[in-house]
This record gives sequence, structure tokens and C-alpha cells, in this order.
Amino acid sequence: MEFICKVATAGGQVLNQTEQAESETEVRQRLAAQGYYIFSVRSKDWLHANLAFLSRRKIRADEFVIFNQQFLTLSRSGLPLQKSLELLARQARSQEMRAALEKVRDSVRSGALLSDAFEATGRFPKLYAATIRAGERSGSLDKVLAQYLSYQKISRGFRKKILAALIYPAFLVFFLCVLVSFVVSFIVPNFAMLYRDLNIQLPQITQMTIAFALGARHSALEIFIAVILLAFALRAAWKSPRVRLAWDRLKFGLPGVGPLLLKFSVGEFARSLGTLLQGGVPIVEALETTQASITSPLIARAIGNAAKEVTGGHSLFSSLQASGLFPSTALDMVEVGETTGALAAMLDSVAEFYEEDVNIDLAALVALVDPLMIAAVAVVVAFILIAFYLPLFSLYSQVA
Repeated sequence: MEFICKVATAGGQVLNQTEQAESETEVRQRLAAQGYYIFSVRSKDWLHANLAFLSRRKIRADEFVIFNQQFLTLSRSGLPLQKSLELLARQARSQEMRAALEKVRDSVRSGALLSDAFEATGRFPKLYAATIRAGERSGSLDKVLAQYLSYQKISRGFRKKILAALIYPAFLVFFLCVLVSFVVSFIVPNFAMLYRDLNIQLPQITQMTIAFALGARHSALEIFIAVILLAFALRAAWKSPRVRLAWDRLKFGLPGVGPLLLKFSVGEFARSLGTLLQGGVPIVEALETTQASITSPLIARAIGNAAKEVTGGHSLFSSLQASGLFPSTALDMVEVGETTGALAAMLDSVAEFYEEDVNIDLAALVALVDPLMIAAVAVVVAFILIAFYLPLFSLYSQVA
């Protein structure tokens, strides 16, 4: 596959060149190894690239945890690496995992390092490749695999708790949307025909409801197209770093929800960085890997700036404090960890503290949201009943 690359040399010269590779990840790694600063990499064959992207689905998190558990067991048993990879590829449950492991096996067979082989597939987290690289350098692959597996289980369990807490509110939102759609599509037209046949004067609330519902029904196709176009526009805008940073600033500033999201991102940062440091990864490399692994662009930028500051000789505490994003509790714990030489352990404590804090805050937020959503459903139902049965009551009083 051909890729068109816009890069800059160390001297500041901007170049446009074409590279041959199997994936965008491979191109970026090659250009970075050559010392180029990469502006953009895009496929020359847009259709082929998009079809390849659609066909290459991500490896499921649960399957990745099972793989690491099996990999750790085989590694501790003393089985040769090549044989372990062959067994794991053969036992893989999905085609995606099997294809990725076969590619890793072939790369290792041809002489590549295990960490480079995992990174070259583009299907495994950068944090995983960096952890394995640290194990290769220190000669303690079993130890770092066990640490990463522990990190996986804790992070996965934490995310599952959050998702479980959001299921009921999401169900209520879905139910409310279905209810409104059903009323607009079926109930309102029938009542409109009934009142038209009865030829009675309708109250203002009923007229407004009928006008809105019939207008929405007649414009359903236009509304559907508008929603699809809006989804594509948002997806295109999401690729812009400025848009993602602006959204991060907005969501962190939301009352009630913003502090919760910030705590989640800080916990994610502390857990990732602590895992890398415990595996023996140098602090600067660990920060750069964490920056590439974190989900929040705003936190990732702060981590990138901190990595530059630490390279220049500053402490991690002062570097993170300069961003103005990290809570004072997290910064104090990082400072204590640096002072005592137990930064990795202290980062794990930071992660545990904020993960527990997020669980408590999320439970309180869900306890508040649930009755609000139920009240919203009740208000919608009550409004519909009043709007459409009020004319019948008026008609009954006139007849009586």
C-alpha cells in the first residue's frame, strides 16, 4: 500500500514523499526511526485504506486479558518463546487475535524483538509493547507480564463498574426516546384525525402538540438525513486536535460531571505510568508511552509537556503542577513518591485513591440521575395525557 507523507527534517525542511508499507503504523515507525518529524500520513488509495480499516477490527479487551494470562503461564513454564507464540496463535478464539499473533510469531522468527513485533502489528496497546520492552532489557519478562496482567484486570474491572452504573440511566434515556417516537408516529396522528372528525375547538396545548408531532412526522426523512450528516460532520471534526482539546476543556468544566471525568483521567494516568515504572521503564520513556496511551487529549498534552520538563532536569511534581490540570492531592502524593524514591508505588496509590473516588461519586451521581430520568418520563407521559384527553373532557362536559 502507498502512503503520502508530509514530514520535516531536523533542519526544518518540509518534504512530501511516498512510502510503501502494509499499514500507517509501519510508515510512522519507519519515518520516526529515520529522524523525521511527521506532520501527516495518509493512504494514496483512500477506498482501500478504509476497507482495510473496517476489516481490521480491534482485539477485544477480555480476549486480550485471557491471552496475557496464558502467555504468562507458558513463559513461567520455561517453554521457548517461538513455541509459546505458536500455541497461543493456534488457541486464539477470534480471527483478529490469531492473525495478529501469527504476525508476531513470524516477526520473532525472522529476528525481531518481541516488543517490536507486538508494536508493528498496530493492534496492541503501546503501553503493552513498552512494558515488554522493559522486560526484555531487564531480563525479567515474567515479572513485567505479571505486572501488566494485574494492571489489565484492575483497569478492566474499574471500567466495567462504570459501565454497569450507567446501564440503567442509558435504558431510561432509550425508553424515553422510544416513547416519544411512538407517540409522534402513531398516537398523535390518530388523535388528530379523531378531533378533525369531531370538529371541536382544541385547546392551545393540544394544537401545539399536534402541530409539532405532525411536522416531525412529515419531515422524518429530512430529520434522519440531517442526523446522519451531523454524525459525519462530528466524526470529521473529532479528527482535529483542536476540537478534541476544546471538548476536553468543556467536559472537565461541566458542573458535577467535570470533576468526575478529571478524576477518571488522573487515575488512568497514574495506573499506566506506575505500571511502566514498576516494569523498569525510564521515567521519560514511560511518560511518552503514557501520553500515547491516555484517552484524554488535554491530559495527554500535559503529560507530553511534563516529559520535556523532566528531560530538562525538572521534577515530575513541578512539571505536572505547571499544567494546572492535576488535583492537589495527586500532586502531593507524586511529590512524596519522588522524595522517598517510591514513585511507582505512590502512583499506584494515586490510581487506587481516584478509582475509589470515582466509584463513590459515580454512585452518587447515578442515584441523582435515576429519579430525574424517571421524573422526565413521568412529565412526558403526563403532558401527552393532558394534551390529548383535555378536549375529550371538554366535549363530555358540553354533552352533559
